[in-house]
Amino acid sequence: MPQLIALGLIGGVVWFGWRALKKEMARINAETRSAEKEKQTVTSLRQGKDGVYRVEKDD
Repeated sequence: MPQLIALGLIGGVVWFGWRALKKEMARINAETRSAEKEKQTVTSLRQGKDGVYRVEKDD
């Protein structure tokens, strides 16, 4: 009987760990996709007629 309880506890810990891992993987995936979108939006600095550099998005 103690082996069954230990097996149940180990199974619960593994199940909880798997859920936490899946949640973390989803968070990292969303963060990576957001960073990739930002990277695709190209920005550059252009010098205006007054000599001041301004951010200009290239679409």
